[in-house]
Amino acid sequence: MPEFPVPTIRDEIEPFIVFRIVDGHAECATWQIAGGDKALALFLTEGAATAYGANLGEGWRVARPPRAGLLELLRAGAATGVSFAALDPDRDKAKRVFDLREVLAAIDGLKT
Repeated sequence: MPEFPVPTIRDEIEPFIVFRIVDGHAECATWQIAGGDKALALFLTEGAATAYGANLGEGWRVARPPRAGLLELLRAGAATGVSFAALDPDRDKAKRVFDLREVLAAIDGLKT
């Protein structure tokens, strides 16, 4: 498994996501890591998210969920086997890749 730095509070972002509704459920866009793992695709700007979604086909929308909604998405992704989140991915690379388990553990540690 690749090693990635754990983000700190200073690294906290308010990203945009790309999603679509399939059979009444939200499906978030993912990005394929070179090792084969999937990462939840997160974007710093609405424009970057819109461009990514345009390459996925019809029906994809862009949203900027509130912090609580984002945490819910991260937890749901981790629960369904998505191990990572990728910041501003494109066809070949992402600006940064986060291990979802480490991010969620760090967030849970702040609550205690």
